[in-house]
Amino acid sequence: MQESTDRFYVELPLISNFSDAAEEEHYHDLPSDWYVVATDIVNSTAAVRDNNYKSVNILGASPIAAMLNLVDRNTIPFAFGGDGALICIPPELVKPAQKILSSCRNIGYEAYGLELRAAIIPVSYIYERGKSLKVARFKASDNYVQALFMGEGIAYSDFILKNDNQKHEPFHIRESEFSPEVNFEGLECRWKEVSHSEKEVITLLVYANPALNDSGTIYGEVMQKLRELFGFDFGTNPIDPTALSMNISLSGLMGETKLRTFGLGLIDRWKYIIKTHIEILSGKIFMKLGYKSSKTDWSLYKSDLSLNSDYRKFDDMLRVVITGKKQKRQQLEKYLDEQFESSNLAYGIHITDAAMVTCMVFEYHRAHIHFVDGSDGGYVMASRQLKEQMKALENSFLKNEGGAL
Repeated sequence: MQESTDRFYVELPLISNFSDAAEEEHYHDLPSDWYVVATDIVNSTAAVRDNNYKSVNILGASPIAAMLNLVDRNTIPFAFGGDGALICIPPELVKPAQKILSSCRNIGYEAYGLELRAAIIPVSYIYERGKSLKVARFKASDNYVQALFMGEGIAYSDFILKNDNQKHEPFHIRESEFSPEVNFEGLECRWKEVSHSEKEVITLLVYANPALNDSGTIYGEVMQKLRELFGFDFGTNPIDPTALSMNISLSGLMGETKLRTFGLGLIDRWKYIIKTHIEILSGKIFMKLGYKSSKTDWSLYKSDLSLNSDYRKFDDMLRVVITGKKQKRQQLEKYLDEQFESSNLAYGIHITDAAMVTCMVFEYHRAHIHFVDGSDGGYVMASRQLKEQMKALENSFLKNEGGAL
């Protein structure tokens, strides 16, 4: 009888320093009987242009929320990418995942006018094609363990997701049917954008050239440059607790409301809106007073929100949303341009004045995590530049070396 692998992830050792995120020795192969859930939103750039990016974020996070409501949240690794997600699951969760993704696709169409692409890909299929897929656990705070990913299998999963190939058709979720039992409880979107008047909010993607076989060193050097220029990583968190302000406007809460009340009638939707306003007003008072109940110490909520945020992550590329002065950012871009010209890496960057946060709240006392993105397009806009540079890198390598990235 084959031993169960459902506890694989939770039993991995912890990385305590994000500087080790690019070191392969800390990563472990995903079990071959697991699956990769990959999602993204079609034409999310247009949604940014239409000032609809908050809807992109909340729809992008919805599969994660629903999956975490099915299981012990510490047992499955996941990453949020702004307009999509990567989730790794054991075999017993495949059927529930299909139902979740079908529901999310239906909500995307009906509530937001957005198309969510989705696929469930066997890890064994990825391995059979010579791709690696590894995971590590990073202790981001005392209350948040974050998944980090490494391996060509991540890009390959994205390729399968975004390309209509007949042999990959069995992996795609084409259904779009809402199931009322799919649970999005805890997914909240109740904070205003976190503005920074004296600093920029920098969304940065860095992808080391895999053809050089020295990606760990390249990522290490980039993180060292971020430390030199900005004080990365503890001095650059864009979620400043003192700048956090709750959003009580109806328009600001509609993204969450559409998701959480999907399939319900108008009366139930208004009940949810009223309930949410009461919770927000109560929360504002409790946090201001530092109120402590038997279940929640509200004096800790904002600081925990900052600590439990995913403003730095690694999924075979470095992804960060940080704050910094314009002059320092210009120095960073000069350095990255030099590295790109040397064919060491490709990068994408987006500059704005605020960060956005989408929340997954299991309990208001410490057990909550927060997905961070830059406003006005963040990761989506940075990825456009990254893709152009990656294509240029590949063309350069093909011309000079006769190979392929």
